[in-house]
Amino acid sequence: MTVVPSAEHAPVSTPLPESALFPPAHYIIGAPKCGTTALARYLSEHPSVSISRPKEPHYFSTDLGRLRRCTDEAGYRGCFASDPGGRLLLEASVWYLYSEDAIASILRVRPDARFVVMLRDPVRMLASLHRQLLRALDEDEPDFERAWNLSDRRARGECIPPGCRAPKTLIYTRTAAFGEMIERLFSQVPRDQCLVLFQEDMQADTGAVYRQTLDFLGLEDDGRQNFPRINEASRSRSRAVQYVIARGKPVREAVSRPIKRLLGCESLGVMKKVNDLNTAKIGPVGLSSQMVDTVADHYAADGRRLKELLGRTAFA
Repeated sequence: MTVVPSAEHAPVSTPLPESALFPPAHYIIGAPKCGTTALARYLSEHPSVSISRPKEPHYFSTDLGRLRRCTDEAGYRGCFASDPGGRLLLEASVWYLYSEDAIASILRVRPDARFVVMLRDPVRMLASLHRQLLRALDEDEPDFERAWNLSDRRARGECIPPGCRAPKTLIYTRTAAFGEMIERLFSQVPRDQCLVLFQEDMQADTGAVYRQTLDFLGLEDDGRQNFPRINEASRSRSRAVQYVIARGKPVREAVSRPIKRLLGCESLGVMKKVNDLNTAKIGPVGLSSQMVDTVADHYAADGRRLKELLGRTAFA
C-alpha cells in the first residue's frame, strides 16, 4: 500500500478524496466482548461512515492465523464499498489490540491512523469470550474453569481444538492483559491518536460515549438518541449446524451461486434463517466466587498498570 496524506480530523461534512480514505485511517481495535460490536453498529449507521464488510477483516493481524479474512491488499480493499461516497472508512477487527503485529503493520501504511479501544472488567470479559469462542468453534472445552486451567498448555501449543483458527486467542491468562496491551499501543502511537473507552461507561451513558467517539473521529454529531441492545449473548443449539454456518461458506457458495445467478439476487437468505433457528439466547455467565477471585487476582497487577497509564480507575 502507498502511504498517502490524510485529511485533518475536522468534522466530516463534505466528501473526502479517495486518496484520503484508503488505507483506512480509523480502527476499532478491541477488545473482544467489550462492546465493540455495538459501537461499530452505531457508527456504521452514521451518514458519514462506511464500515468494512465484514467488520472484522483482521488483515493486519498476521500473527493470528486464520482469523485473517483476507491476506492481500486487493482482498482487503474488497472489504470496503467500491464507492464510499467520500465517507470515512472504518473497520473493527477486535483482536488488533491483542495482536503483536497489527498496530505496527497499520502504522507502516498509515502513520496517521487513529485507534478506538474499548475495555471491560476481565472477569466478565473472559467468561463472555469463552462462550463466544465455543460458538465460533475455536474452543471445545465447555467449562470455563477447565479452559482457564489449560492456558499454559495451550501457550505451548498443546490441547488446541482442531478447528481453532488462532490458538493464541485461547490463552485466557493473557487475552485480558489490558495494561500490557495499552502500554504497547502507547509505545507505538501518540496518545492523541488513541481513544480508550470502557464498556461500563457505555452501559451507564451510551449516548455520551458515542458522541465522544464521534468527536475523536472528527465526525459531526448526527443527533442519535436510540441505542438498541446489540450482540446479546447466545449459544448454538447444534455444533454440527453451526459448523456448516461458520465454516462451510465455500461449499455453500458453490451450491447457491448458480441459483442466485438464475434468480438475479445477491442472497437467498437461507443461512440467516438457519442461523436464527440454531441460536438460543442465554443469560449472564455464572462463575463460582472462587473462579472470580482467581481471575481477578491474576490480573490485579495488570489492572494497576492500566490505571497508571490512563490516570483513572478502570472498570468502575
